[in-house]
Amino acid sequence: MKYLANNVKFSIIIPNYNKEEYVADTLDSIYNQTYKNFEVIVIDDASSDNSLEIIKKYDCTILHTNRLRAGGARNKGLDHATGDYIIFLDSDDYFTDNTVLERLNNLITDEDIIFLNYTRDKYGEIITVKEEKEDISYKIENTKNLGAPTKCFKKEILEDIRFPEAKRYEDINFALEAMCKAEKFAYFEDSFFTYRKVPTSNTTTEVSAIAMIDILEELVKMYRLCIKYPKYKQNILNRIKKDKLNTRLDILKKHNNKSYVFFLTIYYVLIILTIFYSLYSINLHK
Repeated sequence: MKYLANNVKFSIIIPNYNKEEYVADTLDSIYNQTYKNFEVIVIDDASSDNSLEIIKKYDCTILHTNRLRAGGARNKGLDHATGDYIIFLDSDDYFTDNTVLERLNNLITDEDIIFLNYTRDKYGEIITVKEEKEDISYKIENTKNLGAPTKCFKKEILEDIRFPEAKRYEDINFALEAMCKAEKFAYFEDSFFTYRKVPTSNTTTEVSAIAMIDILEELVKMYRLCIKYPKYKQNILNRIKKDKLNTRLDILKKHNNKSYVFFLTIYYVLIILTIFYSLYSINLHK
């Protein structure tokens, strides 16, 4: 359907954990928008600072999770969202100017995903990140912009997609599966939001054995996407091949040998299953 009079309702979902220094900037950037057809859902993930008291000053829906990290918090927001389109924003980021929602609304004509350019503020160093205008198979195989805030999603395509909870790298398979499902796309040409990289950002946690376990789990899940979306199977497999898998396994082996053996076993089992599935599909269509 084409949205009548370009009156799209946006659900803006914001996970928060101890961002008292930044969350007011985030919320002000939303409520100062010239376009007003939106709802704001903030999910506080058991913050121990004053950020929740700051959030309560705004006319938004406040939900709670207990250390489920960004993935679990976003899932709860999705379960309560009533908008036509979903925007994810972290509680230390902010919309680039007060017209981005109005311009996004004017752009939408029933797309499944709108790719969003953004500005990265890396400790004061400002960099503009532009989404490459390539076909979707190329993006599935190559894009580095898998963060949930870098896309605006039609709510319908997210009905059966959720983030892993209490994990790092929660965006990877969420974004990949949404792209596999989507059929229509658009691009927001200007910077839509500013990603502020701060020492405690969800995406800047230290590399550790636990982090390696989380990302290896996401790589394993990619094989499920190969089976679920055979149209993009080769693109997903190529993406896995390009990952620094050996480096990740070496880190894991050094710190947690049992997990290393487990993931290595699962990894090869899934390769075999994917090969058998591919051969079965070929024979089925002969």
